Amino acid sequence: MLLTVVYGLACAWLYYKQTFHVEGELFESDLPYHISMAVEDNWFYSLTAVIYQLFYKTPFGNLLVAVFLAAVTIASIYATWILLKELTVGLYIDRNPAHNGTCDENVTKSVWGNENLLLLLAMGLNLVMPFFISSAHYQRYIGYQSPTIWHNSTYICMKLLGILALILYFRLWKCYDQKLNVRNFMGLALALMIANTIKPSFVMVFAPAMAVFLLFDLMIHKIRLGKIILFGLTVIPSLFVILWQNMVLFGEDTGNGIALDYGYTLTLHSLHPKATLLLSIAFPIFVLFLSFASLWKDRLYLFGWTMWGFGLLEVTFFNETGKRARDGNFLWGYSFCIFFLFLVSVLIWVKGLAEKKGILKNRVIWWLALAMGTGILGYHIYCGLVFFTRLLEGTSYWM
Repeated sequence: MLLTVVYGLACAWLYYKQTFHVEGELFESDLPYHISMAVEDNWFYSLTAVIYQLFYKTPFGNLLVAVFLAAVTIASIYATWILLKELTVGLYIDRNPAHNGTCDENVTKSVWGNENLLLLLAMGLNLVMPFFISSAHYQRYIGYQSPTIWHNSTYICMKLLGILALILYFRLWKCYDQKLNVRNFMGLALALMIANTIKPSFVMVFAPAMAVFLLFDLMIHKIRLGKIILFGLTVIPSLFVILWQNMVLFGEDTGNGIALDYGYTLTLHSLHPKATLLLSIAFPIFVLFLSFASLWKDRLYLFGWTMWGFGLLEVTFFNETGKRARDGNFLWGYSFCIFFLFLVSVLIWVKGLAEKKGILKNRVIWWLALAMGTGILGYHIYCGLVFFTRLLEGTSYWM
């Protein structure tokens, strides 16, 4: 798709300019610090650092980093497209947990029919940013919480691995009570492990949500304990990575740690944290208002809000201490949760409009739901486009 090519080239140019950033200059980002920690200090906890070390063994380090991050950014769009297709196949969205649809892995036709429309939606979901209102907070990103981030290379890479992990997770989830595909099982364990080697944030919000639903399947759907345990084993390799990262980041000689600090991260830079929290997920809240009954009937929708809930709990109660105290690093997992919440909310919104059930039976309400949903989601995407355009001009992400 031409739009993704143009966007990819723009991202490559942006990331290339970011590699040259120095304090107080244009194109501010975390990228130069990630590179210098790996290449100059030889200190790292992320797989991206190893990749950067390899790139800078050549004369083209800056260019290779830029092309690599641009490729990952575009790959996230196509991974989102695959995830959307996976979640719109047949009756999958209504599965409870694996008995309303089909476990035939050859069924790949999406109920949306037009795959180009899904690709366009995937691109939009990778551009959404908070519903910006200056009276709530004067900065478009800092003080809000955003699912789309261009200034942090580890988040960019973690996001791709998180999406791939979700694709494999849902492929297993819809049929694990009947059969467990070995290739998908190994793929999920590997994706979770690699995601952690880049940034542990995704697994820290995904694993608790997965555990809750496995417990739900055990107690409510009476799925055999052995199948529950086997499915849960996919998370174990990634936990060993977290242990290693904890030693690197929070060892005795680092001066860093983790503490219970209620509200600190959410209020770190926000003038009105409650308002910005709500505005950051304006579209999902709108859909929840329309489709609250679906939350308890649709496992996919409930999973999206459950994962978001764990992300919110994490960012509300935990913070790092030491020199990383003001970095707000617990926001990274929450940012991914917002991305996935947007994705499932779009599916629920479209599904509700198509089925015309509940309050959407009323023709006036149906048109209002269509117009307001389109407007709110469109403004989220518009805010992302404005932010990205200003980044290309060299404006700081503190804009």
